[in-house]
Amino acid sequence: MPACARPPAVAPPPEVVVRTVRETPPAELLRCPAAVPGLPTDGAASIPSDWRAGIRRLAKSRGDLFDQVSRLIQFHTGEACPAG
Repeated sequence: MPACARPPAVAPPPEVVVRTVRETPPAELLRCPAAVPGLPTDGAASIPSDWRAGIRRLAKSRGDLFDQVSRLIQFHTGEACPAG
């Protein structure tokens, strides 16, 4: 019977969160990452292939993060970080 049907439940409105956005990030976030010295070039080592692959992934990840941070710093300051 249509007369006995309940009206559909109405969901409450979503909670609104207001945050103040700063024009520029704090100075410590705009500092370029320090260059990290790589592995020594003299000498020889036998590194297992799975370790070599892991070292390559870590190096690529660090390079990708450096590029991302450098682009973010350049966005806010107008100057890119020097290539390490």
